[in-house]
Amino acid sequence: MSTEEKRKLGAALSRLSPEDLSKALEIVAQNNPNFHATAEEVDLDIDAQTESTLWRLKFFVKDALEVQGKSSASKGEKTTTTTTTTTTTTTTTNKRKIEICDAIAKTSKKNKKLRRD
Repeated sequence: MSTEEKRKLGAALSRLSPEDLSKALEIVAQNNPNFHATAEEVDLDIDAQTESTLWRLKFFVKDALEVQGKSSASKGEKTTTTTTTTTTTTTTTNKRKIEICDAIAKTSKKNKKLRRD
């Protein structure tokens, strides 16, 4: 998988729902026993993943985002109120997504620096 495809995959991971993000992390954990998908903070090095894991992630993320898009479109512009529990869960999930994206970005920068040296 090319560097550009990995970058797009990392960006797509950040758009997943909390449930789909957990499933994506489980895909990574299947081939990497040292990876703890359920940890509070996750550091995902896309460049360290096997090609098969990356392709499985890519197809999973593509399908998950298509389903998300269809369900969002079917809901239209309906506004719903959220409870404190839902808001807290969403905030925690968004924080986790940001941490994953930040970790991917750091790894990418580190790898670029190592390649230059």
